[in-house]
Amino acid sequence: MRIGIEARMMGPENTRGVGRYIQELVTAMIEVAPENDYVLVTRTSDHALSGRVETVVADLPLYSWKEQMQMGQILKDLKADIIHIPHWNVPLGYSGPLVTTIHDLLLRHQPDSAKTSTRSWPIRLAKRLGFRLVLDHAIKSSRRICVPTEFTKQDLLNFYPAANGKVVVTGEGITSLNRSSKLVSRDSRFEIPDSRFVLYVGSAYPHKRLDLLIEAWKEASRQWPDMELVIAGELDVFMRKLQLETRKVTCDTRHVKQSNESQVTCHKSRVKFLGKVSDSQLSELYQGALALVFPSSFEGFGLTPLEALAYGCPVVSSDSTCLPEVLGKKGVIYFKSGSKDGMLGAIKTVVDNQKEFQKQTLEAGVELAARHSWKQAAAKTLQAYQSAVLG
Repeated sequence: MRIGIEARMMGPENTRGVGRYIQELVTAMIEVAPENDYVLVTRTSDHALSGRVETVVADLPLYSWKEQMQMGQILKDLKADIIHIPHWNVPLGYSGPLVTTIHDLLLRHQPDSAKTSTRSWPIRLAKRLGFRLVLDHAIKSSRRICVPTEFTKQDLLNFYPAANGKVVVTGEGITSLNRSSKLVSRDSRFEIPDSRFVLYVGSAYPHKRLDLLIEAWKEASRQWPDMELVIAGELDVFMRKLQLETRKVTCDTRHVKQSNESQVTCHKSRVKFLGKVSDSQLSELYQGALALVFPSSFEGFGLTPLEALAYGCPVVSSDSTCLPEVLGKKGVIYFKSGSKDGMLGAIKTVVDNQKEFQKQTLEAGVELAARHSWKQAAAKTLQAYQSAVLG
């Protein structure tokens, strides 16, 4: 079978979640089914799988009209038995045999949780209408739709009941981060903090609720004066806004009865922003942290906390969407999504019971590795291809 894959997002250095998914899935498919011919459409000929697959270069901007106008013909020219587009951005001009991956329907629930929300209202409106048009086309024209979790499957069918029968839960896997990575940290002085620290890894998009974590940390930092909050993620417009907020001095006012005066104590929150980090640096952070805190209000899979558990790092997670389904119960303590007090209580539980949670995390790592495997995801995806071709 000749399989064409639209892989312009490939690699965690490009789009961390989707990029990781594409690279790991294709790598696993080559191992599981080497008899197939794989042709990747990428933005450059120099990529992680160069030499192992056929490459067609198409350096088109993502989510653009240029992408919509040209990508359809590029995909047709591949002369593949099946085309896999691992995101919702299916070109409107393509109508051949198609498999699409829908990771989540975040933008149907929270349309402002995207960089588009920082643009002027006419651009925001145009982008939202374009998203709905392209997504509707992707759902309708795909012969099979791959999703990572049962939650995403049910969510998709709630919006698109006509898609029932072609949605396949293929899952994702756990990545070994110790392998070399092309991504280099912007800060060559990267060091694991000497003090105790809790960790956040990811973006600062509104649905990630990093703002809630930083607000909670203002209280937590008073309770644990020897601890830091370490944040690893792209320093984009959302992250820099939060970074600016944390630089403000926080003051507490306490009334002293004896002197009938107010005593003011001021301090700065101990929050360290690292920016992007390499895979090897990320593995060090996971192994050094007391806990990973993941306050997201919406996820399709939850790759970051899964990675943390695999590296022996306990997880404090919101109970939203698919997270209990993906992460399980060992090594994780959940709090009600959006609850600052619940998050603080969960962090305290993990910090105060480190030995117990580290023991649970070691047990969880074995179970999760068996349950979330890239080779299993590859095998299920290949079955979806076969079904789509026959269909």
